[in-house]
Amino acid sequence: MPPAADSIPTPLELFRLLDCGGISRAEFQQLMAVHAREIIQEMEHAHANPLMARLYQLLNRREAAKWARKHGEALIREILCALAEEPGFPPARWLWNAAHAHIPLDCFFRTRGTPLFRFVKLDAVPQAVTLVIEHGGTDTMLPLQEQFYLRRNRAARLCVERRVVMG
Repeated sequence: MPPAADSIPTPLELFRLLDCGGISRAEFQQLMAVHAREIIQEMEHAHANPLMARLYQLLNRREAAKWARKHGEALIREILCALAEEPGFPPARWLWNAAHAHIPLDCFFRTRGTPLFRFVKLDAVPQAVTLVIEHGGTDTMLPLQEQFYLRRNRAARLCVERRVVMG
């Protein structure tokens, strides 16, 4: 049985490992196949439940548009990219390509269903961002809320400075 997507590095980490020679091309392809299977399973679920999938898509679009309208799409993508770099952050496996402008912003939000990923609160100033995120959850477990403090480094990139799990 192949490993679960939760137990292997995120796609972003896999690309880095491949680039620095930490894994072979065959290992990279094998591990990326696990992530690909996860996406295919999601697509099959959406195909089996088209009305539910469409509703979720519309809700995700509304959520993405709300945050982009308030703070700008560029900042939202920059925040998502910073979160993708955070070690031990489960939603990072979906956020690894958030910098790609050709991928619609709503693809990164999951406002309904499980696992969940949505912004609860976002305060941004030029050099720092405070963000509360709700993520994860299952049918039997409530989603987790975390507060992230992001700050611009010397290269003007947003990086997670600290993260706090909220009750």
